[in-house]
Amino acid sequence: MKAILLHLLFVTLSVVYLAYVDFIQGKAKIEVKEKAIAKGVGIKVFGERGQEWSVQGRELVSVGRDLYLLEVLLVSAEGFKVRADSINLDRLRNVGRLKGNVEIRGEALFVKTQEAQVDFKRGLLKGEGPVQVWKGTNYVEGKGFVAYLKPFRVIISRVRTRHEI
Repeated sequence: MKAILLHLLFVTLSVVYLAYVDFIQGKAKIEVKEKAIAKGVGIKVFGERGQEWSVQGRELVSVGRDLYLLEVLLVSAEGFKVRADSINLDRLRNVGRLKGNVEIRGEALFVKTQEAQVDFKRGLLKGEGPVQVWKGTNYVEGKGFVAYLKPFRVIISRVRTRHEI
């Protein structure tokens, strides 16, 4: 009789233990993302009129569906150059988020900020943080900007200017 009761106790405890393990596994979901790294990367971005952008970076890091390029240089078909410490590319929407020492250079224009978004399809750059713009000897400071590349124009919010004559 003692053997049967002991056996029932072990069966009951094992059922309780298995239910506890299932409960803990359900609580502690661990998501595993694959990570890949490539060095010296060049990407061509195409739009309605063919190649719109050339994107180059020192290193490409792919984590799940996210792509990050480090020490990035973007060159538009119009000749504009954009440099940044990194860019996070959204391949589905054809946009990117530039971060760290963002510089936009045109023929006679220089724009500097810390963060910006680039819409490759629309040829649009925009940011919400502090921005400095130099055109020749003129200097404009503001907070937030939108730069259209086709045709080229820059709209700066909350502007403060300095002009040299």
